[in-house]
Amino acid sequence: MRRREFHPDWSEPHLLSFVTDHTGAYLAVHADLAGITMLIDELEGLREQLVLNDCPHTHLFSFLPDSNALTTTKLDSHVDEVNVVHSVKIYGWNEEWSRRHGLVPPPE
Repeated sequence: MRRREFHPDWSEPHLLSFVTDHTGAYLAVHADLAGITMLIDELEGLREQLVLNDCPHTHLFSFLPDSNALTTTKLDSHVDEVNVVHSVKIYGWNEEWSRRHGLVPPPE
């Protein structure tokens, strides 16, 4: 179900929080149905552009009034959940550009 089918904008009450530990090595994601739907829609948009061999990216923020995709909640009872992430950038890389940037090894 795409976001526009679920609700046309990000103002729908939802839960979508990214929280790390103090090192950043651990990431917890908290989401409800609306939050998962929004995230899947963002990923589907990237996928559609990758199919066209484009290199898209998207941003999710908690601090912009017109783009409140991320919520800022965490589990206080979990000591590993320290830092709420306020900005997430998701990159889509085609094969050529992922190699150019050293994200995947060159072909043998």
